[in-house]
Amino acid sequence: MNTTVYRSVKLVVQNSTNESLSVQGVAVLKGRWADKMEPPQGGIIKEQSAVEWKSVSTELGTGTSGFLRLGSSHGYLTLKWGAPWTGRFSHHVSRVNGLTTETEIDDSQPDSVVMTIAISSERKK
Repeated sequence: MNTTVYRSVKLVVQNSTNESLSVQGVAVLKGRWADKMEPPQGGIIKEQSAVEWKSVSTELGTGTSGFLRLGSSHGYLTLKWGAPWTGRFSHHVSRVNGLTTETEIDDSQPDSVVMTIAISSERKK
């Protein structure tokens, strides 16, 4: 089996809410999950904690892309990413009433991108 990684995207999800978030859907559309770095379907991200997952491409000329859907008491939050073989990294984080998200992308190494998503409860006005 080829173990050379040509492209990778590390997802860091920080749950800064006072509730647990659950993994409701997950898939890598191109590439695969890195060894021991796959989000478990039905898994829980406890309140005030963080997790790391990573998708990779092990085929020359192929990037990696995928999505993750998290469930909360406010609804579903969807994260999408794509690191093509050539071209720019792309991402999308859906909006959910009651939650705010801050996304930071470190693409200083375009073949090894880190996407950090901090999820917080919306402050009441």
